[in-house]
Amino acid sequence: MGIDLLIAVSLTLTVLGIIKVGGLSNVFHGVPSEFWNLVRPASDPKYPWVAILLGYPVSAVAFFCTDQAMVQSVLGAKSLEQGQMGVNFIGWLKILSLPLFILTGVLCFILFPNLKDPNEAYMTMVTSLFPPGMNGLVIVVLIAVLVGTIGSSLNALSTVFTMDVYVKKINPAATNKDIIRMGRITVVVGCVISVLVVLAIDNIKGLNLFDVFQSVLGFIAPPLSVVFLLTVFWKRTTQRAVNLILSAGSAFSLGTGVLYLWVFTADKYPIWPHYLLLSFYIFAVLMVSAILISLTDSKGVVFEHSAIHGDLVKPTKRVWLLWGSLAAVMVVLYIVFNGH
Repeated sequence: MGIDLLIAVSLTLTVLGIIKVGGLSNVFHGVPSEFWNLVRPASDPKYPWVAILLGYPVSAVAFFCTDQAMVQSVLGAKSLEQGQMGVNFIGWLKILSLPLFILTGVLCFILFPNLKDPNEAYMTMVTSLFPPGMNGLVIVVLIAVLVGTIGSSLNALSTVFTMDVYVKKINPAATNKDIIRMGRITVVVGCVISVLVVLAIDNIKGLNLFDVFQSVLGFIAPPLSVVFLLTVFWKRTTQRAVNLILSAGSAFSLGTGVLYLWVFTADKYPIWPHYLLLSFYIFAVLMVSAILISLTDSKGVVFEHSAIHGDLVKPTKRVWLLWGSLAAVMVVLYIVFNGH
């Protein structure tokens, strides 16, 4: 419900902004032509196309395929087809970012050209274009979405740690009361860690809010993406490789992220590549390492692939049609927004 309200609010804000500017023609001609180019040159310091092409898929695999909040929703589907269609629907929602959020930023650039902090663009538009009563509604909607996101994340953390770590590894004889207590403790610890992470993120210099979250995800994603892709598509993957990538590989990836974001920051040490390229390089190193570990681990336990692999997991024609349509729309958007 919160997401629906956020989409409605953002759509209303976009419409009001277009009216305020004087129509789509004024919006189009009111900013430099490169504002409408989704594919930026390789020399672009902010979003070079090479970094986007190589780096974003790493984060996308981790987000769509390993995020527990996402996976839980898919596993709750009544059938495999419904789960696949649900993920497809999320892909369509992602496209809404163009008219609802990116266009809002463009409108803010036109209406408030002297805005000092780009991170304040959305709320500046809200407070300037909405009447006072609507301002309160927007705040409530944002809080509802935030609470819902935090709640699902903490629930996922509690479930995974309690059932997969505590019950299986620490206390196999745990009673329901023990499990409930550990779940609550995990939520509290998760909240404390979240606050510390927020304070750390607030101290990141040289990046805007969008880049901060993308870069943080970019350093979390590589080991998760490597493990998911190998265990799904390569039957030779061993448990030893998976364990090492999730432990040592995560330490390597997160350690690199700490150096990039807090110690030897990119704004002071320009020798760093773009954070998306760096994420891909880490992914490539971990992928090669996992393959070598699996090949040299002759006595290692190979991951068992479930019986559903085969004909039963082939998408239906309806699913293929939906994914084909989504791919076609994305290609069209890139063509349309790269011709100026």
